[in-house]
Amino acid sequence: MMGMVRLFLLCGLVPLTAAASEHWIRFTSGPIEVFSSAGTKDGREALVQFEEFRHALGQVLGDNDLQLPLPIRVLLFKTGAPQIPEPVVRGRDQYNVVLTAGQAIPNEVFARLTQLFLDANTARMPERLERGLVALFSTIQVNGIRITLGEPPLHPDMDWARVHLLAVDPEYYGKLRVLTYNLRKGVDEDAAFQNALGKSPEQIELQAQLHLAEGRFQATSISPLPMSPLDFPERSVEPAAAQLAIADLLLGDRSRAIYRELIAQKTRVPEAWEGLGMLALGDRQTDEARKDFAAAMEAGAKSAACYMEYARLETDKAKAVAALEHAAKINPKLAEPHFLMAQRETELPKRIQELKLAAKLDARNLAYWQALAEAYLEAHNYPQAAQAWTSAEQAATTPGDRARMHRLRLEVEAQRLDWEDAEKRRKAGEEARELNRLKQQARADLHAAEARANQGQAPRSPNEKVVPWWDGPQPSGVTTGVLKQVDCLGKRLRLVVQDDGHKTVKLLVADPAQVAIVGGGGELKLSCGAQGSRRVKVEYFPKANAALATKGEVATIEFQ
Repeated sequence: MMGMVRLFLLCGLVPLTAAASEHWIRFTSGPIEVFSSAGTKDGREALVQFEEFRHALGQVLGDNDLQLPLPIRVLLFKTGAPQIPEPVVRGRDQYNVVLTAGQAIPNEVFARLTQLFLDANTARMPERLERGLVALFSTIQVNGIRITLGEPPLHPDMDWARVHLLAVDPEYYGKLRVLTYNLRKGVDEDAAFQNALGKSPEQIELQAQLHLAEGRFQATSISPLPMSPLDFPERSVEPAAAQLAIADLLLGDRSRAIYRELIAQKTRVPEAWEGLGMLALGDRQTDEARKDFAAAMEAGAKSAACYMEYARLETDKAKAVAALEHAAKINPKLAEPHFLMAQRETELPKRIQELKLAAKLDARNLAYWQALAEAYLEAHNYPQAAQAWTSAEQAATTPGDRARMHRLRLEVEAQRLDWEDAEKRRKAGEEARELNRLKQQARADLHAAEARANQGQAPRSPNEKVVPWWDGPQPSGVTTGVLKQVDCLGKRLRLVVQDDGHKTVKLLVADPAQVAIVGGGGELKLSCGAQGSRRVKVEYFPKANAALATKGEVATIEFQ
């Protein structure tokens, strides 16, 4: 399940319930918060290290304020921090990092956070470049506010050497930022390298190979983000919040016991209900999980994950959508609520709107772009569908997926032409059926009027308008073209038609009441004067009138 929170078992025999009862303080900056039981100095220093890392990565990526959809919570233990199976783990509604005061931040933590920031802030770049960035920032060193970048990892490889060259070599100083900015905005790789570095990717590759072979790796300093202790005021962590943070790291009965203890308290911590719901989900107890999430929501939960998980389990559409809308308000950075709403939306314009938001917030999610492209195709918006397939191609992680997205993008033009051709045929069919209906109706009305007249009956309604139709000898003359002029000659009319051979044809309307006028979908009457460009088909009886210069008398007029 995509949104399911992963809770991990802590290794070691640390008395965590005792740790939760210690005095914890909190420091916050941007998407990072530090819970420290090691005191003020160590807590602030930890936050500074993470903030300078975020600043340095932003300098390289061309983004001065990198953000994450979920915050990073650093749990800084005074001694004996528990071991967890991954350097950064996804909690209920945050990412968790566990550290021990006085010990260096592991390279694996910086590596994982680099990938998280890349995922959240950039469109997908070439894999070898992203791997190099992760390796480069895994060895970042922050002492105070001094940042050193470029220390080699234990086993340098080409991915690391390529990015290290661009980050450290004076020839490219400051240009890596331009390169990554262009690439993450979707600029073609060859063009991005030429614009930023003045060299092709192949030329840089040869230099990187030589750089790796020489093995003379230097580090460089990055201008720090000025900071002061006053920037990070100390705040106390409530005992219930400390217990909750500890419980979020556990798995099974130990965390379940803490959650239930919190629920039993008068304060009724909503997140404790949510924690029980996550544990129930892990045990595949979906009914129990839905009840727990509902209880958390009723208690005023402020976690977007709680509302999303509830919506997944709720079969009532209105309740599920309301929960998803609330999740989106709690955390506007999350893409998933919008995607889940789109899946439940039956109105195409609203579905497209939600998918656009989801794809914008999570530009690396292939499924979001694919769903958006398909929705645009359903709406016959082919230019936007092509753009969505292009973004899907950039979001793809495998050659097979990239090739498939590329093929689907190329097929859009053919789909557009097929649809337009089908629409023309459909409209022509509708017009032909409408014309036939009008003719049939006109004949029926005329026959009805004649029948009533023959029987000596008055029309059924004084307002009834009978559409006349010629049902005697069929006119042998016909001309098709543009009606240019109607001359009013007393009770008679003279039509001036420029036919399809660009010849002028003049025809007499001896009695307008005896001429059937149909078609065109507009006003079915003739007005005197110039007519513009109204196309007509006129059937007439050849009967020249030398005085009026007409070649026949009109029987029917069909506007086209």
